[in-house]
Amino acid sequence: MFPKLWFRQIFTIALKDMRVYYTKGPTLIFGLLFPFFFFLSFIVGRSMDPTSLIPGLIAMVVFFSATAVGPIIFPTETRAYTLERLISMPVPLWCILMGDSLASATFCFISSFVPLVLAFALIELSFIQVGLTIVGIIIGGICFAFFGQLMSAPPVDQTSTIMMITTMVKFPLIFISGIFIPLAALPEIVRFIALLSPLTYVTDLFWASVAGASVFHPFVNIAAIVGWTVLLVVVSFLAHKKTLEKRL
Repeated sequence: MFPKLWFRQIFTIALKDMRVYYTKGPTLIFGLLFPFFFFLSFIVGRSMDPTSLIPGLIAMVVFFSATAVGPIIFPTETRAYTLERLISMPVPLWCILMGDSLASATFCFISSFVPLVLAFALIELSFIQVGLTIVGIIIGGICFAFFGQLMSAPPVDQTSTIMMITTMVKFPLIFISGIFIPLAALPEIVRFIALLSPLTYVTDLFWASVAGASVFHPFVNIAAIVGWTVLLVVVSFLAHKKTLEKRL
């Protein structure tokens, strides 16, 4: 009975988030417009092969779209007291986090459709490359969904505060994780720091699937992404559990 109820709670929360937050300004700006215009500003005036552009574009869209929804949910629902209603129903905290993360990951899957089609149109990909790219989008979207949840843990009710925090964290990561400059071309000290970023392994996986040029074997990247996902699930749950009382 309980597992069935939990699944229903998770999917109900996810559907609610999709209806309410997919059209919010911060979601559209940081999840859709920002990665495309930021990447466009990088490639304008440069003569680059599509195989050198698509891996970074997909990685950026996955990263920004998966972390666009989650950070605005908890501050908004804290301010509107809807989070308090969910807890009093009662709905377990982990079900709320899972539902919010499912909505975040789904937004990522939808957003990634455009660069994926662009990759198919510009590059001749094999069946294995297509499958590996889709796997990267799925596991990367799930990983970054929980990354976004962790960023929303501070007990504040202002979306702008959380978005400022997430921007301060995300901006350095996109410059050290192989999106604009391949990991192998980075200075040694920067490359060492990049190994501490989950975005590095997602980007390297796309370099392997699209361009056939990566630092790590695809299975190593997949294992690292799964490991980061497990860590982020645990840490985000513990962080929200600690700050939940301050929200109510």
